[in-house]
Amino acid sequence: MVKTVSILIIILSGISGGQNLDDSTGIKTDEVISDLLQEPNEESDNSDLYDTIEEIISNPVNINEAGFKNLMDVPLMDITTAEKIIQHRKKFGHFFSLYELYSIDDLSENTIRKIYPFLIVSNKEPEKENSFFSNSVIKLRSKIQDDLQERKGFTEKKFAGSRYKIYNRFTADFNNIELGFLTDKDPGENLINDFSSYFLSIKNTGFINNITLGNYLIKWGQGLALWSPYGFSKGADAVFPVKKNARIINRYISASESNFFRGAALNFYWKDFSFTGFYSRNNIDANVDSVSQGILSTYVDGLHRTENEMAKKGSTSETVFGLAIDYHNNFINTGVLFYNSTFANSFIPGSIYDINGKNFNYTSFFYDFFLKKINLFGELVYDAVSVSSINGIKIQACKELIFLAAVRNYPGNFTSIHGFSFGEKSGAGKNEFGIYYGVRWNTPAGLFNFYFDQFKFPYASYRMPLPGTGHEFLLDYKNKFYKNFESGLRFKYENKEITFEENGFIKIGNRIKKISRIEINYKLSRLVRMKGRFEYNNIVINNLTEEGFLTFQDVQFYLPPAVKIYARIAFFRTDSFNSAVYEYENDLPGTLISTALFGEGIRWYFVVRIKPYNQVTVSCKYSETIKPRENSMGSGLLEIDGNLDNRFSIQLDLNY
Repeated sequence: MVKTVSILIIILSGISGGQNLDDSTGIKTDEVISDLLQEPNEESDNSDLYDTIEEIISNPVNINEAGFKNLMDVPLMDITTAEKIIQHRKKFGHFFSLYELYSIDDLSENTIRKIYPFLIVSNKEPEKENSFFSNSVIKLRSKIQDDLQERKGFTEKKFAGSRYKIYNRFTADFNNIELGFLTDKDPGENLINDFSSYFLSIKNTGFINNITLGNYLIKWGQGLALWSPYGFSKGADAVFPVKKNARIINRYISASESNFFRGAALNFYWKDFSFTGFYSRNNIDANVDSVSQGILSTYVDGLHRTENEMAKKGSTSETVFGLAIDYHNNFINTGVLFYNSTFANSFIPGSIYDINGKNFNYTSFFYDFFLKKINLFGELVYDAVSVSSINGIKIQACKELIFLAAVRNYPGNFTSIHGFSFGEKSGAGKNEFGIYYGVRWNTPAGLFNFYFDQFKFPYASYRMPLPGTGHEFLLDYKNKFYKNFESGLRFKYENKEITFEENGFIKIGNRIKKISRIEINYKLSRLVRMKGRFEYNNIVINNLTEEGFLTFQDVQFYLPPAVKIYARIAFFRTDSFNSAVYEYENDLPGTLISTALFGEGIRWYFVVRIKPYNQVTVSCKYSETIKPRENSMGSGLLEIDGNLDNRFSIQLDLNY
């Protein structure tokens, strides 16, 4: 297999033409995500976050037209920077290039670098189109992935389908009309379209801003009542992830198979008001009791490989309808929302605060006010039982210093169905009270990000038989000492009450987790970049200490005009899974997966991206994890005999 991959790389590397990949959306997306995310503490597929950032970068804000509110919707934009851009435009006229940002007094190079991918300069007047296809954008993404070592589910014939993961996505934007569809098959599933998603959007037609049919999301306020099934939480940037910037109707074309709407949504403007109505009826996966026909649990993994998993597919349904009204100008954005969710079957609660019943109503109010250097924001949601809320303040003390504080209160009897709220239990929106402080300080000595979060879980739950508390803080420091050399230091401390098993009994105790990291990025030349990292974990659970470390070296090669190669080799050792180290990797465009490394071993991979033509990108990845002391890897139906886990993926992107 390695020989085959090597031949493929040689062939593709010989293709000429195209443009430098450093200017592509995919490369910009990788850089932005590394700024926004801290390493995870569990294995997860965050590819939907990649799609979110990629979509924002693909639709940048025109700084020659944007108002204050539009600029503040840009990730990592601060109040002072937005005001400086508008003042410069008023004084000197339209920008001729984004490089003109560097001429604005008091805007640091670091600030410009972070917001640069989300901005564009355009002075063209809208042209009358002579053809439906004028200025159209058509995109196709196809991916195939294969785990080269056969897993137990296949050897024991428990999985119904092949071991390949197959993904296809098509989108077309014809001026005011956008449409798309997606099919996805996970390893072990039988159908190439086991999951499918589709949408049709008509935008900017008369007074109607957006009509979307098919699959979509409603992102509202701060995400307590309505958001997508994914979102940013506490990360390397101490300020940005806390406050959400909503785009109310979002077409849905991601591979996550839960928590989206299927139906129709309409949004239109009248003066400073925006009105949104939506309706959805969607089949969802659930574990339904055969006797009572009640829902024991919903099934969000989206895997349909075995008879048991296939029996849960679309076993119940949900009907949703709602209305939202917003008022907004440059400095005020506020609104109210009501929606109803009704399930075909009733939920059967397992404990006193578990979801119960089949009919749920939500009334929400959010606000987002700008008062000179102060931004007040928040949301309050009433679910007919209790009120859930988050309220925050962001202060731009000076151009270098931003301070943020937020208080969240998510009652134990609050039911969050379609929300994704900020908190310790990211997205849960239930049974949590917390106070968060964040500071971003850009000094001559470097960029500092610091947050402190104190939280408690006031009520018992299935996993926590007693109330729990905890706190954590993170200090992240980056400095570019020289033009081609950047260093980073990070320390994270977490003290949290958890449940653990000891001598066959479930107990509650403190887990103290300390993570230390040093990272160095350096650019050897215009064509070669390198990154090295060392990370050390120290975990104390009930006075028992575990340790783990990870060290890796990245190399990026640019082979003009059309080839980019990523490579990494990582060495790791941990005492057990409890002290596992996690990493995000360079991957195929659109893929963002966190990998847990535990035990003792080596992981290496390479990614090749080739752009033979401006409209075509071919990407492939080969990865290996080797654990010399192990006889098997994985568990359950995903177990592999032997100490090698390797995978090959290839993807084609067409952009016209």
